[in-house]
Amino acid sequence: MEIRLAEKLRELRRNQGNTQEELAAFLGITVQAVSKWERAEGMPDITYLPRIAGFYAVSVDTLLGVDEAAKETRISEICREYDRIRQCPPRPDGTLIVENNIEAGIEYIRAALSELPDCWFFMQLLASDLWYHAKSKEGEEKFALLDEAERWCRKILAGCTEDRWRHCANEILCLTLYEQGNKRQASELAWSLPGAVGSNDFMLTNVLEGAELERQLAISIREFLRLAYLSVQKLNEHGFDPSRLRNQPHLRVQLDEIRKTVVGE
Repeated sequence: MEIRLAEKLRELRRNQGNTQEELAAFLGITVQAVSKWERAEGMPDITYLPRIAGFYAVSVDTLLGVDEAAKETRISEICREYDRIRQCPPRPDGTLIVENNIEAGIEYIRAALSELPDCWFFMQLLASDLWYHAKSKEGEEKFALLDEAERWCRKILAGCTEDRWRHCANEILCLTLYEQGNKRQASELAWSLPGAVGSNDFMLTNVLEGAELERQLAISIREFLRLAYLSVQKLNEHGFDPSRLRNQPHLRVQLDEIRKTVVGE
């Protein structure tokens, strides 16, 4: 059985707005003792556990993170079944039909959220599938899917404090607003999101070395090309003439510099 007391103490304190000093005063111990518990440098005496659980209005199992371990096991089981449901048979040419089984996947994750209603990962997964599926629909059916995707995104943003799920929710919400026709709101949200500078991709290039930096370079180039491709693809949808890119000297210079640096010309 995995004990996650330190992690749960930090989570409960931050979520409920308590301080280490308040818990220490409630228990009649030093702040240093509570601090050590949160750093996993020690464990409270077993007699303290019910009192700590009572202070945060949770069960002792929740305090110890025991139910979290079981929850994560169940999440893994659901993810495996979801992947099985969404497995798409390839076309004769070997390409996958991504749309296949998406409706079954959506229904399965909806049911999973009835079982685990506070799973942020499932919420963003469902919102993403709803947005993607809506793109192939028209009229009321399309907007019903988009409205549901928006509701899940806003639920994450209203209740989740974890940056990774908030980031996912903001991305999906931005795309959903655009598909709904709320282009101004989508643009405002997109501008409010973090840029490349300051992201983990940017910072990793400054702190990695050797083989790790080489791997990160490959990832960065792939992401750069993916973003460029998506931008051109989006422009093409609106009748953009690709030859216009060749008439932008500043862009050509940048691409030439990248090629020279990578290829060594």
